[in-house]
Amino acid sequence: MPYVYLDQNVLSDMRERVFSESANEDLRALKTLCTPKDVEVLYTATHLREIQQIPHEKFRLEHLRLLNGLGAAYLTPVTNMLVRNHPKTVWGDFIENESKNSAAGIDSVMETQDLINRKLCGLPVDETFDDLNSRLRASLRSILEDSLAQIEGVSTTELEKDQIELVKIQISDQLSNLENLPGLDIPDDQELGPRPFRRLEKIKEIEKCPAAHVIALIEELYRESNPGFDWSNYIDDTPENKIAVCYSLLNWAGYCADDFTSTKKGKDRFNASSNDLAHVQSGARCSLLISQDVAFLKKADAIYKHLNIGTLPLEPGEAIKHL
Repeated sequence: MPYVYLDQNVLSDMRERVFSESANEDLRALKTLCTPKDVEVLYTATHLREIQQIPHEKFRLEHLRLLNGLGAAYLTPVTNMLVRNHPKTVWGDFIENESKNSAAGIDSVMETQDLINRKLCGLPVDETFDDLNSRLRASLRSILEDSLAQIEGVSTTELEKDQIELVKIQISDQLSNLENLPGLDIPDDQELGPRPFRRLEKIKEIEKCPAAHVIALIEELYRESNPGFDWSNYIDDTPENKIAVCYSLLNWAGYCADDFTSTKKGKDRFNASSNDLAHVQSGARCSLLISQDVAFLKKADAIYKHLNIGTLPLEPGEAIKHL
C-alpha cells in the first residue's frame, strides 16, 4: 500500500467548503484517488500544530473531518508508529499532551531553544547568548528537579526499589552536569544569519545546479567557509537529522529560499520554515510528498536525491499520475 503525505496547503484546499469556492480539478481528482483503501494518507503532529494555529474552532474541525474522510493514519512523533484512531481522538490526545508538556516545563525549554535558533539566524532577539544559555539551564534544572521530586513521592515495592534508586541517581547526575553544559560562545556583535554565506560568489550559481548535486556543492562551499566544522559533533546520525542539515544548507544558501528570516508583522516565517522542514522529514517515510508550494517541492527534491530517498515530491496534477 503506498503511503501519501499531503502538505498542509493541500489538506486545507481539499476541504469541502474550499472546494465549493474553487475550480481546482487536480485537487478533486487527488482527493478521490486518496480515499480508496489501497492508498493511505499520513498526517503528523506538524499538521496538528498547524491546525492548532487556526483561530476558529469550526475551521479546525473541518480539517479533522477531512482527515477522517480520507481514512488518514497518524504518524506518531519519535516512535514513528501508525495510529488509526479517529482524528478527533488523536487531536484530543495531542491537546492533552501539549498541556502536560507545558505543566512539566518542556515548553520553556523549547521556547528558549527556539529563541537561540532565531538569534543564530540573525533574527532580532533582545536577550544575549549568555542570557539564553542561563535560561536554558534553568529550565532544564526545573524539569529535572520536578522529576526527582515526583519520584521521591512514588510508593514502591521491594522489586521496584532498585530501579527507582537507579533513576534517581541518573537524574541527580544530570543535575550535577548541568553547570558544565556547553553554551554558545558567540559575541553579540558578530554578524549572524545567512547573509555572509550568501555573499560568496559561487553560492550565486546554485540555482543553475541540478537538484541531485546542489547540496553537495553547498556542503563543499560551507566546509571552505567553516574549516574544521563537523555536523556530527553536534547532532546524532539519524535520517531526520540528515534531512535537517540538508534543509538548513539549502535555506542558508538561498536555494528556493522560504524567507525564513522575514519579520513581517503577523507572519512568522521562521516557524513556517520549521514546519516545512518537519513535513520533508515525515514525507521521507512515504511514496509521495504532495504540495502546491513549488519552492518547497524543489528543496524536498534536492534533499531526497542527495540522500537517496525514494519519495517523489510532486504537485497534485503530477501526483494523480502516480496513484
